[in-house]
Amino acid sequence: VNEGNVESFIFEVTRLFPAIHNFPYYVGGTRQILALESGLRDPAVWGEDANRFTMKDTSLYKEQHVGFANGAVGSEGKFQSRECPSMTMALDAAQGFVLALIAWQPTSHRSRPHVFWSPRTGVKLAPTRKQWFFDFTLATQDWLDEDQTGEWLLTKMNPIELARLLQSIGMANQPSSKLYSLLGPTEEIFTDKNRYVGACDWSTKIFFEITRSLFKDLYQHAQSASIDLTQAGQFDGYTEAKFGCDPAIKIPYPETIYGWAQAKIVPFLSAIMAEFVTDDISSDLFIDTEQDRLAAILLLQQAFQRAEVVTPPPNSVARSDSYLPKPPLSFKDITTDEAQVAIAKCGMGQLYLKRNKYDHLLSFGDVVCDVGVLGDIPVRPAFERLGAIAVFKTESSGGWQITAIEWKHGGKIVKPGEPDWEHAKWVWRCSLLTHITAVYHLIQDHWIAANAILTSSRESLGPHHPLRRLLEVVTYNTLLVNHNAALVLLPEGMFLHRMFPFPFEELTKIFKLAVDSYKWQTWPQEYKKVDLPEEIKSKLPIYEDGLEVYAAMEKFVSAYVNVYYENDAAVVADQELVNYWKFPSVAIYAKQLPALSKKALIDQVTRAIFDVTAHHEHSGYVVAYTTDPAGASPQVRPGRNMSDIQELINVNALVAGTGNPMPMFLASGQKGDEDWLFQLNITREGGYDASKFKEVSQHYATMMTELRSVSENSRRRNQIGGNGPMGSAREFPCASMDPLTFERSLSL
Repeated sequence: VNEGNVESFIFEVTRLFPAIHNFPYYVGGTRQILALESGLRDPAVWGEDANRFTMKDTSLYKEQHVGFANGAVGSEGKFQSRECPSMTMALDAAQGFVLALIAWQPTSHRSRPHVFWSPRTGVKLAPTRKQWFFDFTLATQDWLDEDQTGEWLLTKMNPIELARLLQSIGMANQPSSKLYSLLGPTEEIFTDKNRYVGACDWSTKIFFEITRSLFKDLYQHAQSASIDLTQAGQFDGYTEAKFGCDPAIKIPYPETIYGWAQAKIVPFLSAIMAEFVTDDISSDLFIDTEQDRLAAILLLQQAFQRAEVVTPPPNSVARSDSYLPKPPLSFKDITTDEAQVAIAKCGMGQLYLKRNKYDHLLSFGDVVCDVGVLGDIPVRPAFERLGAIAVFKTESSGGWQITAIEWKHGGKIVKPGEPDWEHAKWVWRCSLLTHITAVYHLIQDHWIAANAILTSSRESLGPHHPLRRLLEVVTYNTLLVNHNAALVLLPEGMFLHRMFPFPFEELTKIFKLAVDSYKWQTWPQEYKKVDLPEEIKSKLPIYEDGLEVYAAMEKFVSAYVNVYYENDAAVVADQELVNYWKFPSVAIYAKQLPALSKKALIDQVTRAIFDVTAHHEHSGYVVAYTTDPAGASPQVRPGRNMSDIQELINVNALVAGTGNPMPMFLASGQKGDEDWLFQLNITREGGYDASKFKEVSQHYATMMTELRSVSENSRRRNQIGGNGPMGSAREFPCASMDPLTFERSLSL
């Protein structure tokens, strides 16, 4: 017995010799008795050697062990549970006793045992050299449940290993008999939360504090939904996002002295910060070893622990204990080849898949996930250029295998098992994260799609116009979110410039690339243009689920427009709609649209709603790739396959913005997440007949029912090993197109 198998050892002892032999209960007044010992020796569960002492995988014990009346759990709040309340404590104590006994080395018959683990003193180990370890302390939260990338690596450690890790980074130097309970949800253990980013530079500290402050401010706004009765007209001021675009994208700022002051002050701050952009960091901030990696995963969770009390809506990706959101897809170990397949088929890689038409890559496979475009963009001296093309070989069974990566900076094709393979995978993941964040998320979702419908509806449509009322639902809080992003992220020297590896002039070229490559089209049209075999692209979650989402939204929008506009003539006769169709603040958006008609209006509004809910959900929720330093980062340093602590904090400060609780598209009805149908009632203010709102209400109810059905379809498909309603079972789960998780509008 050793630290690696002691948990299985104790489980096997309690399986053959359980603390509870039988479990009595009543059914209709008749006393029944469950023979727990029979279940613990059932060959169908435990194998043909069920009556012998053979240590098994701990996952089997955790799923099937009933020796503590596991599963006898009553209704919440009823205090009816009959399972052993001290099971975890008993198992942990037994493990500690066995390990202590093994460690005892008597020198005489009078020797006393040497206690290997003491709850009073912890495990005595020398601290590592990493200074950043000591600038954090840990407060355990209900997060170690494997729903975040990296957590699985920690849950696989036995209590003694985890205690050693904590001791080695200076976290277990105070009495705590509860240290074992880190293996599961627990109450806060360490409460000193004053030092988070002490070893990082002043820019990182500023960004960290600014984002935390913004999150609190955004959350307050998210709790005060109301109808905007401002008359149509220009905003008081705009921030111009130029980056080579003519005309520039205009992003309005809030009509307050505070918003005006921010817009005037930030250019001065940007000019100052641009003089101090440096990529030279202390070697002490590097993450070098597997122990460093595990410690960083722990420390990141502590750094972003949520201080204020919030109650996110049901199904929200926001967490009550952390600013970091729940991911739509998480990885046990994101560095494995299997994880790369999951990223391509069910993760952020879906947007970059196409047929392999590269002559020099054809021999490796038929599908590529291509972010090679970043390979041509220069970076600052401290970094490697990004850019990589991953090649996959598809099988008739539906499985994929990653066979090669063209590594642009290295100028070569790397294959599994070769010396640069882990680095090539790291560069590919980093390139995906950088491109999806800068191009799809920030520019196309926020500053083009959402900004276009926000500005044009507010500038052209009156407060009781039926279209403005509908678009107001999905542009809720967008003014504040986009304004803050334009000021804090966009300018030279500010945080996107520092977080990304590019010189500022090259970063602006990426922004221009995002604008130039923007093509407005419906989601079904986009699907048709994807260059992949039908049997492959039809099973990608962004299309298999996404097309069902789009159809439900389109059906509602079509019915809604029909309520107020009989035909094309009625649409073009509405001068407010004619003005709305000009989208003067986002010229690139207006250029992409067809001429105004009833069908064009339905298509545009449907795609707008889809963009700020489903598409933003997919492009914006990249937390699955950032909570593990080996996951992905915009910066790649030569010879390194993990982020450094400073970049880890910066990237997750940005990511945490998507973890702010927002009202949901499928509302729960609780405070801050009220149903939004009332916003469409313009019977009195708009002078419409009450029958119109009655029709709208019926169409709204139909859409909500259909979207819940889409959610059920998606969740069935995500049941690994099971069969979805369409006869498909996914190799990897993906929840980014699950309507139940859609926020009503853009978070950060």
